[in-house]
Order: sequence, then C-alpha cells, then structure tokens
Amino acid sequence: MLVISLLAHIQFCMERYQTRKALAKLTATQLKDVGINEELRTAEIAKASLGGVYQDLYRTRERE
Repeated sequence: MLVISLLAHIQFCMERYQTRKALAKLTATQLKDVGINEELRTAEIAKASLGGVYQDLYRTRERE
C-alpha cells in the first residue's frame, strides 16, 4: 500500500512538471482564459526543472 501511494505521488509530481512546461507554450489570450497572469506564469515555469520536481516530491500533497 505504501509503494502504491509513493508511485501515485511520483506520478502527480511528474504531471505537475509537464503542466508547468506546457505553460511556456500558452499565448497571452490563453493565459487570460485560464486566469493566470504573466508573473504567476514566470514563477511556475521557473519551478519546471529537476529541482522543482525534487521539491514537489518532498512536499506532502495537500488533501482536497
């Protein structure tokens, strides 16, 4: 059970990484549609690195 939870967390972190990378390709109109400003976009893109993935892996996932 613990291994499954760990693998699910790793998958979540990798999806977050891919989403952050995809933000770099969005146009200004698309960013406005999803409610992200340029400042937030820049901050999220900066986290799209190996260091950002490691930080996500060690951070606990918030329960919704």
